[in-house]
Order: sequence, then C-alpha cells, then structure tokens
Amino acid sequence: MTPRKQLATIERKVDKLVRKSRANSAYTVDLPAYHADCDANYLRLCKLLPELPTRGHWRYQMPHGALELAVLERSRYTTEVSLSATVDSGGEHWMAPPRLTVRLYHDARMAEVVAVDGRGPLPEPVAMAARQGHRGHGKQGQQGPGARMEGADERQQANRFLGEWLGHCLANGRTEFELVLDGRRL
Repeated sequence: MTPRKQLATIERKVDKLVRKSRANSAYTVDLPAYHADCDANYLRLCKLLPELPTRGHWRYQMPHGALELAVLERSRYTTEVSLSATVDSGGEHWMAPPRLTVRLYHDARMAEVVAVDGRGPLPEPVAMAARQGHRGHGKQGQQGPGARMEGADERQQANRFLGEWLGHCLANGRTEFELVLDGRRL
C-alpha cells in the first residue's frame, strides 16, 4: 500500500473515531482515536521532513506566512522537532500561532505533541484514562498538584490541531531551496 493510500485510510479512521467520540456527552479518553491521530501525524511529518536523518532545518512558504521546522534532539528511536510559524499580516497581529514541540517515535511510526509554546509535558492520555474511575479528587480537568493542563483532552486537541496544521501545510506550502546548476546559483 502506498503512503498516500495509508494516509487516506488513517484519515478516514480518524474521522470515524472522532465522530464516534464526540457522540459521547461525558469526556472519556479515546485511545484508538488518539493513536490514529498520532499515526497520521507521523506520515504527514515524514512528507514535510525529507532527509530527516541528515538535515536539521526546513522552511515552507505559505500563502500568508511561513512554517519552520527544526530538529531539537535525535536519538536512535525518536526525534524531537520544533514547529513554528510566522504570519505575514501586514502589521496586524490578531493571534500568534503556537510553537509546537513534536516527538516522532520511529519504531512505532507515531508523532505526538509534547509541548505547546514551551509549556509541557502535556498530560498523558493513559494516565487520564486510569484516573477516570477516581472522580471527585480535585477540580474537573486537573490531574493533581502542579498539573499544567487546561482541559481533560488537551493532549488530544493539540494532536488534532497538529494534524490540521500539517494538512494545510501539505496542501498549500512551498519549499524554499537553492537551485544550483553547473556550480551557479539560480
């Protein structure tokens, strides 16, 4: 199966799982949907990060700004990447795009957001699922002392946002590169 067909299949599964999870009135962690988002994000990032083992920086020009991706850390099974965007708004800044830190797990072929605007780590979905049976301990959306989350599904929302952002970049982005022919820059 080609990567494009794999991505289309995963996106259909994600959409189906998202519709199913939204049908529930009370929030419950939907690990299959979360993993499907992470799988699809990995495939999208692989398209945007050619030569990942050797390169450390990419820049894509967008219709109203640019997306920059930079490798923060590399190890045998993981790579941590920073995604930041600049907006060409003619001096008007309504809202700054978030800076995301994404960890790619090469052995599992998954990518997940681990920090938003330098604020992380985000709460673990497995830990949230384990705590769902222990309601009444603290306020809604808190995981205990020092928890930095704003909502019970913050991590899942961040990964869905990443998927939408990457999809937009794949559809509208233009890469900036140097073309060298016979030793001359064109």
